[in-house]
Amino acid sequence: VAAGPVVNFLAAILILAGFALAYGDSVTPTTVGTVVPQSAAAAIGLRPGDRITALNGRSVATFDDMARYAKIRPDEAIRVDYLRDGAPHSATTRLGVRRERDRFGNEFRIGQLGIGATTPVFRQVGPIEAPLVAMRQTGQIVSMMVETVGQVVSGRRSVKELGGPLSIAKVSGEQITLGPEAFVFLIALVSINLGFINLLPIPMLDGGHLLFYAIEAVRRRPVGPEAQEWAYRGGLVAILALMLLVTFNDLGNFGLWRSLAGLIG
Repeated sequence: VAAGPVVNFLAAILILAGFALAYGDSVTPTTVGTVVPQSAAAAIGLRPGDRITALNGRSVATFDDMARYAKIRPDEAIRVDYLRDGAPHSATTRLGVRRERDRFGNEFRIGQLGIGATTPVFRQVGPIEAPLVAMRQTGQIVSMMVETVGQVVSGRRSVKELGGPLSIAKVSGEQITLGPEAFVFLIALVSINLGFINLLPIPMLDGGHLLFYAIEAVRRRPVGPEAQEWAYRGGLVAILALMLLVTFNDLGNFGLWRSLAGLIG
């Protein structure tokens, strides 16, 4: 049962390990290089040379760690811990929102602290260390997925951002025009997504089967047939509802609903 999700993650790790071997591991420090005027960083008086140590209590080791944390939290209030001349400081600010449109017309809301990095630093890794770097990156991507799903559930992120097969096909076509590297990286992301979704504890998915096995291991007997039947019915309804939702979003992203509204109006 676990083999499918495991293979999804292993495929992604293999791809990311190849990227680590080819391009190295980004270890750019969290030292502030530049501060954008009228940004969240400028509002709390951050200056070039300050070294950020944590965001909302979560420690950050590299500039990429900060970027990942900020970009999925547009317009959210966060606490910034930093060192200035070796002395610790802390301040609260609200992340800015940067709206971006790529060359394919897709729009994004990205959280922005408003700082620039110092000179980028990439550390070369060998064949033995590359899988470890890839596993760490996979864990970071899964962590971002968990946080964004939590934002959707809590209402901080719109359900319109959820996409299905049509969106995947659209993004795949866009990425392949950007070059083989972008397309292969997308394959890794999709593989991680599939592995993550299949491990969710929802009956009908692999994670649901594993949940029943875990309950059986604790109880020393399987879950009753009626309970399993109702659980699978509920899981099927949930999956079908999700499929309808993402298909509705996909068709909306393709402009179908606007076209129909234009015809009716």
